[in-house]
Amino acid sequence: MPKLRPVVLSGGSGTRLWPLSSSRLPKQFAPLVGTETLFAMTLTRLEGLAGAESPIVVTGNRHLALVGEELAGIGLEPRAVIVEPVGRNTAPAAIAAALVADEDEVLVILPSDHLIEDDEAFRSALGVAAAHAARGGIITFGIRPTRPETGYGYIEVGRALDGVFAVARFKEKPGPAEAGELAEDGKHLWNAGIFVVGAGQLLDEAEKQHPDLVGAVRAAMPDPHGQVVELGDGFADIDPISIDYAIMEGTTNALVLPLDAGWDDVGSYVSLLHAAERDADGNHSDGDVFLEDVTGSFVKATSRKVVVAGLEDVVVVETPEVVLVMPLNRSQEVRRIQHEVDPG
Repeated sequence: MPKLRPVVLSGGSGTRLWPLSSSRLPKQFAPLVGTETLFAMTLTRLEGLAGAESPIVVTGNRHLALVGEELAGIGLEPRAVIVEPVGRNTAPAAIAAALVADEDEVLVILPSDHLIEDDEAFRSALGVAAAHAARGGIITFGIRPTRPETGYGYIEVGRALDGVFAVARFKEKPGPAEAGELAEDGKHLWNAGIFVVGAGQLLDEAEKQHPDLVGAVRAAMPDPHGQVVELGDGFADIDPISIDYAIMEGTTNALVLPLDAGWDDVGSYVSLLHAAERDADGNHSDGDVFLEDVTGSFVKATSRKVVVAGLEDVVVVETPEVVLVMPLNRSQEVRRIQHEVDPG
């Protein structure tokens, strides 16, 4: 088994779940499901994984203290915390992590804000992916769709290759009609945004496809050997680009591994309701809440009593600063609304 280096990406703003999550306290640091944060769950689910080393965490200046508190809370000493002066999407972050890691290590690149219910199944899948990565594959995880989801990208599955599949193509986030078709055709998986790749392989692929990008990240990293690696101001001049665009769509080594482990990125109130415990009417309620003749809804109170009656398929979130009420089927608009009313 190769050495596995978890790389936890924790730079997101989490505004799709505003006001429960915000740029000041993104969803990975908020106990949205149960009492443990998604960040802590991301790290603790790797316990017992054969070959796993201490993690590399990539975050921003604004959340460095939160990362420190989380790591201390679970008693984990990281290999390094890479601090970005500004977020530049996942590819520059992954390249920075690859420069910190040893070349022969296999990186397990994990968003810090995903929910996975079956940790054992996830660790088993990582073992399969790591074996392929050690042979030069770049593996992404795919999730069999359970609903017509417009908030995820999709992967078309190609030929079978020893427990994984070739990637036929990547598909951007679809509209509602196309999402329904992709969810039903049996050929497409949700793109989970989890990647397993050798550190040297990642750098080689990035050099081949975007040599200026690798050079810019390298130039912004004065010392890759410290425990806190602060990237220089030049990092802010890098054009934002995702791993999907920078690496996966241009490589001939892309593989997809279907993952059946209860995954959700908890990226909207629809997915949060799906992941949470619900009553016989399909509602999830938390806090001082009274419901009458309500179905299929997410209702949360944090500081006072909330009463909802005669509604179906709605989001009602009360915080001391804001009360949000909207239909569930418009929850993808939360980010836009948040920018309008709470830009800080």
